[in-house]
Amino acid sequence: MDDGEAGMQSSGGMRSKEAAMVAIMAAATTITTLLIVIPFAPTRGYFNLGDAMVMFSGLALGARLGFLAGGIGSALADILTGTFAFFAPLTLFIKGMEGFVVGLIGRGQGLPRQIAAVIAGALVMLSGYFAVELPLFGFGAALAELATVNSLQVTFGAIVSLSLITAVRKAYPTLESYSMPKSGKKEAALMGALSITVLAITVAIYSVTGLAG
Repeated sequence: MDDGEAGMQSSGGMRSKEAAMVAIMAAATTITTLLIVIPFAPTRGYFNLGDAMVMFSGLALGARLGFLAGGIGSALADILTGTFAFFAPLTLFIKGMEGFVVGLIGRGQGLPRQIAAVIAGALVMLSGYFAVELPLFGFGAALAELATVNSLQVTFGAIVSLSLITAVRKAYPTLESYSMPKSGKKEAALMGALSITVLAITVAIYSVTGLAG
């Protein structure tokens, strides 16, 4: 086997490992989200514990894989509830960007930077849901969810994800030696622009068709 073939196999093996990690963390996110489902009638949303895994995915896997694991896992949970399935396209990009931002800022960093990362991720989640719920359900309902359900979710998520990444680092110190796809400012800007565009289109469709309520 020559060096070129070995390099191709190594690259393919890494892609397989990344896909497996995303699948595992997406499944963990879905399961954690569905553990506790408490409906919030004003926005037809619900309280859940999924943000812990979204943030942990970012801290453990980095921005790009954190987006996939957090977004896909959370959106799948919405679909599986049945009642909240209409939120899935919105959740895919809001929770996805939450995981992306946490990973972009916090993966492989010390505790102060990780704290900053989960705070930034929390702000993405809070502002994202508020922005899409404002035109769909009105200011009062959107603000009420932000101040209660969503604030509780990201607070719990931040505490649990930081505790988890600290424990995992101690138990498996080689975790962060794995080479994960790295994202820079240009990719972050593109992902942000894409997410905002998709969310705006989805909200417009929901507003016109009345699918959200």
